[in-house]
Order: sequence, then C-alpha cells, then structure tokens
Amino acid sequence: MMDSTAWTASVVVYRPDLAQLADVLASAAACPTFAAGLVVDNSQRPAPDTAALVRRHRGWSWLANPAGNAGFGHGHNLAFRQLALATPFHAVLNPDVAFSPEAVDILLAAMANDPALVLTAPSLWHPDGRRQHLCKRYPSVRALFGRRFAGPLYRPLGFDGDDAFFTMRDQDYDRPMEPEFISGAFMLFRRDAFARLGGFDEAFFLYLEDCDITLRARTLGRVLYLPQARVVHHWARGNHRSPRLTWVAIRSACRLFRKHGWHWRDPRLGGRSAPAKER
Repeated sequence: MMDSTAWTASVVVYRPDLAQLADVLASAAACPTFAAGLVVDNSQRPAPDTAALVRRHRGWSWLANPAGNAGFGHGHNLAFRQLALATPFHAVLNPDVAFSPEAVDILLAAMANDPALVLTAPSLWHPDGRRQHLCKRYPSVRALFGRRFAGPLYRPLGFDGDDAFFTMRDQDYDRPMEPEFISGAFMLFRRDAFARLGGFDEAFFLYLEDCDITLRARTLGRVLYLPQARVVHHWARGNHRSPRLTWVAIRSACRLFRKHGWHWRDPRLGGRSAPAKER
C-alpha cells in the first residue's frame, strides 16, 4: 500500500553541473517518503556521465527527451506522465537545489493536514546563507523591465520600489504566506491538482512558466510558502548574462501578460515607493 505522504519528483537538465545534480538526487533519495524520480535530459547530445550519475541514486531514472531541448515545462510534463505512480504528491525540482528530509516533511505535513492546499513551496537560500526573495506578486511590466534593463537608473527612477513590491519585501519571509507566484526551483504539488492543471503550459519555453502554473493552481485551492522548510538554491539568473536567454525571457513575459493581463505598474502600489519591511 502506498504511503499517504509518498511523492515522486522530476528534474529537467540541459548540460547540467554534475556536482549540483548529484546533490539534488541525493537529497531526494535520503527522504524515506521519496518513491521515484525521473531526470529528463533536454541536452541535444546527452552525456553518458549524466545517465550514469542519475542511476547511482536510489529511486532515480534518466530519460533523454525525444523532443530534444523542448523547454522546462515540456520536460517536467513528460516526467510526470512517465512517473505513473499512485503517489499523493509530486515535486518539481531544479537541478541546482539541495535539501534535508526534514524540509520535505514540513511541506508534506502541511498538505496532509489541509486538503485545500494544492501547492507548497519552501524558503530558498544561497549556499552562503543569504535569503532569496522568491515569493512574488503578479509581475508588472515596470518591475520586470527595471530588473533587467534599468541599469544605473534602477534607483533614481524608482524601479527598486516596483521590484521590492514584486518580490514581497514588505512581507515577513519568516512567516507562512500565500504568494501569487512561487519559484519553480522547488514546487510540491498535490498530484491530482497537477494532473487537473495539465501540468505546465508548454508554450513557455523557459521563465515565468512557474508564475503561470501558480496562478492557475490558486484557482483550485491554496498555495502556501512555508519558511521553516529550508532549501539551498544555486541561483544562476542566466537571462542576466545571455542575450539569447534575455530574448526568451521577454517572449515569456509577453505570453504571461497576454494570458493573465498587462499592468505597466502594479495598481496596488499606488503612489508608494519601496516597501519598508525586508527580512
């Protein structure tokens, strides 16, 4: 009989850092409730070392994506279909996270105790112990533009205020909250909810697919951030370095706004500047 807190997991990789990938695989394998996981390799020429590494970890399998580099959401949807186990929960994991069994237990306990919860997320931390502010409100054009393009005008033109509101710096990150947008680095779904949503919208190749699925999940039930569940995240922010990924991010933003609504500036900000609280 399947454990009532058993979970599967998916990881999508493209030319992965093998040391970081080993960390996430070992983290999941160390959890007694972990049932099975699948690493979908989107690399055009998958390295044999990746498959060998994956298969050394309990419960994990490896699959070269038949569609090649078809995107983050496509890879996770493929893995979900392949992991056809009757587990109550499914985790979407980045290949650059690491966590303890206790972190997963906190998320699982919350979901087991509240049937209205359809998606939970942990707090995310840099390896050096700095917090990552990745609970977010629905983005505005101004918030996204300022983060990437404002440069030296970021503060003088007040883009920092939009960014701070977007990343919920006015909220206490040491307390549970219900964000409109949680990071795809670690998402724990109720399995039937992920299935009802049809998984990720595969029209998002990369970036903001996590915002889209969070918004849609909130139509099914509650989405909860639990700060006591701590996860280390080697956050790359590749779109800030690559012109190609910047273009991908712009296309994703346009798709998100067409689907869920355009706002030049978040109307809830009004005339306020940067939120005061930041922890």
